[in-house]
Amino acid sequence: MSGPVPLCPHPVRRLPRLAAARAAAGLFVVAGLTVGAQGRADAPRLERGVRPAGADGADGADGAAKVDPATLVRVGDRFRDRREWLLAREAYAAAYAVGREPRILCEWGMAELALSAHDDAATYLDRCLKDPRAGTIEQRRRYLSGLEQARREVGQLNIEVSHPGTELFLDDTSVGKEQPTAFYLYVNPGAHTLKASLPGFLDAARPVQVERGGVTRVDLRLEPTRAAAPPQARLAPTAPAIAAGRADPASAPPGPFDGGPGAARICGIGMTTLGLAAGAVASVIASTHGAEAARRAGALRQRTSPTICASPPSEHAAECAVIDDLYDTHDIARNVATGFFIGAGAVAAATLASFVHFGLEHRARPVRVAPVAGVQGAGVLVQGVW
Repeated sequence: MSGPVPLCPHPVRRLPRLAAARAAAGLFVVAGLTVGAQGRADAPRLERGVRPAGADGADGADGAAKVDPATLVRVGDRFRDRREWLLAREAYAAAYAVGREPRILCEWGMAELALSAHDDAATYLDRCLKDPRAGTIEQRRRYLSGLEQARREVGQLNIEVSHPGTELFLDDTSVGKEQPTAFYLYVNPGAHTLKASLPGFLDAARPVQVERGGVTRVDLRLEPTRAAAPPQARLAPTAPAIAAGRADPASAPPGPFDGGPGAARICGIGMTTLGLAAGAVASVIASTHGAEAARRAGALRQRTSPTICASPPSEHAAECAVIDDLYDTHDIARNVATGFFIGAGAVAAATLASFVHFGLEHRARPVRVAPVAGVQGAGVLVQGVW
């Protein structure tokens, strides 16, 4: 299993944490490699949801001595050149624990690829290649080739959850609860189970079948937990609270601008506005140049003949060329304006259809009206979505 990577335009993923004991152990293992210590069989991994130990400084959580990450990288490079991938992986993992540089993460990913850990390799290479500092041109080509190779061996899960702060589990292993509402994971092919959990909501679980080289979309919608009704004598607190009558915001259904579809609607409105504005500007340019060309052409024809610019003599050639340029600019600006208006209309139609679809989906939500009685008074509680 691999760590999550966010979908555009959502926030940048926080890289997971190596456990403090594992980070310290990795440092001592790499230090001992030069005197013949054996590499461990269990792979160091970027675990889910938090940052690696030692990421905030060179000292580990257990007081390990400061280690230069460049030295650990050179150790890893030597093992890589000798194709001793287990030891190279240990060295790069320890180096990344104390120096979070993109090139180290890329080399770690290449070591995972050589060890056939394709899900981790795809995750680390995908993450590090988003940083332009990740190696030279030749190194980046090697990393890109490795990423393509790893992607062919795994599947991609595009995941969207309904509420931020949701903790996601893949096969009972936590992916983290600080992820954005939309992101993706690289997962080994086969059957898996995704579960979303958030306090105050019912867990949402879904089985997924991941195909090698395929992309699967998964939506996880959380429903609020319904608390049991108290006894009738204790149904309502006080009259002021009854008058407020506000529904819990956390239990309210998503609005038209929530989640991924809401972001798409906002983008549609923005693109429509920009298209109309650009079309209006191009129309003004076309009108201005067309009017100027007509004015100059009329004045020239009055002084000479109506067909003067069809075959202009030398003394009028320059003026006819200016008129022709004005007409050309007018035609180009008019065509550009037409294109902007057509594009804005298409985006506006798609956005409007999305709003209509949202309304059809939510029109069946009922309005609940219930009488409420208390010690200090009585009233009516109205809940629903308008």
